Amino acid sequence: MNNIYFNEINELIKAKKWETIKSKLPKLLPPDIADIIKTLNSEEVLILLRLLPQKKQSDVFAELDIETQSYLVKNIEKKHLQQIIEELNPDERTDLFETLSPKLTQKLLNIVSQDIKKEILKFLGYPENSVGRMMTTEYVALKLDWSIEKAIQHIKKWGNDAETIDMVYVVDYDWKLLDDIPIRRVLLAEDNFYVKDIMDHHYISINANEDQEKAIKLFRKYNLVALPVVDERNYFLGIVTVDDILDVLQEENTEDFAKIGAVDIETKDLGFITDLKNISIGKIYKSRITWLFTLLIMDLLTGGIIQGFESTIAKYVVLVTFLPVLVDTAGNAGSQSATLIIRAMALGTVQKKDWLFLLGKEFLVATLIGITMGAGISIMGIVRGKSLIIAGVVVISMIVNVIIGSLIGILLPFIFSKLKKDPATASTPLITTLADIIGTGIFLGIAYLILG
Repeated sequence: MNNIYFNEINELIKAKKWETIKSKLPKLLPPDIADIIKTLNSEEVLILLRLLPQKKQSDVFAELDIETQSYLVKNIEKKHLQQIIEELNPDERTDLFETLSPKLTQKLLNIVSQDIKKEILKFLGYPENSVGRMMTTEYVALKLDWSIEKAIQHIKKWGNDAETIDMVYVVDYDWKLLDDIPIRRVLLAEDNFYVKDIMDHHYISINANEDQEKAIKLFRKYNLVALPVVDERNYFLGIVTVDDILDVLQEENTEDFAKIGAVDIETKDLGFITDLKNISIGKIYKSRITWLFTLLIMDLLTGGIIQGFESTIAKYVVLVTFLPVLVDTAGNAGSQSATLIIRAMALGTVQKKDWLFLLGKEFLVATLIGITMGAGISIMGIVRGKSLIIAGVVVISMIVNVIIGSLIGILLPFIFSKLKKDPATASTPLITTLADIIGTGIFLGIAYLILG
């Protein structure tokens, strides 16, 4: 939205020129109106929402963050709230009910119609992060024995309420899925054809209980715009559209970024990363302190290792000057390995069964990298250590540390995956901390063995 227009609307709100605002709001898109609402106080939010046409109120409501949605649920009169909720798309309603507190959820369930209530409860019955939670029931379905003329009339009648009509679906009279058909094939068919004449019986579907990750992979592999959702008996339940997939991808990418940075966030709170300036200090503190404190305890082990080699360090103080570069390089090598493997696992090009093959491959790569890095630090080992023996200690330690750090980076994502945890949990801070502990022990252990 143009900043000038944004400022104009805000000035009109300050002046309380509601009629003028009412005439301008329909020209704005729902995300732009949601941006305006974020700048308003509680009273102004309620007024602005009431100035919108009924359908647009629901569209704007769907774009708001959970805090604003919760405020509106608490403060809008029941009849008005019912209209907004029932105008939402089914997948948007599901998202809302997943994030609201139990008390507000119960309030909404008590005011929506019985049909909507049944639909919400059905969607919420699917496992968390399953396809059933993101599907919508707003689609167009045809019967295979309909004429093309009847099919087109049906599409015209119900198409406006559908999430998409790029694809229409063929079902039998028991509502089992038989095919999906691009809309152009229907529109370009001969007038005397029937729906069964334009079917090819080739379609991709997904079970409602499958994880959203599988849906993402199917969209990528087959370049889909919509994906039909079925149950175990192939009964047609709904569809997932590409815009739903984009929303999930954004959430998962945000979640992965948080885990890579060792920030502890629940899925329903992911919005705070994208709206950081409006989040409370307490919530930011809570999301960061757990991992940082855990890593602090782990880092204390490094100090214990150094203390254990106190006599060696006292005799060869120069060793301390090489410690930071050795453990940092090991941590960086491990982070590189982990980043590559986590991305490959996310794309599905690497499976859990591949761990041994990739471990061996990484060992060879890490050895080559370690030798190269060892050669690079050897000169400094001679110059700073003033001894070929100390230079040898540094070079050997560099090679071993790079290998160990890289193998940690490869193994951790597989270990977390085996434990049914997100591989992204094998974050950079965790790998670098482990590299610090193990790398320090390796370096000082080698120094002790060689130098005494």
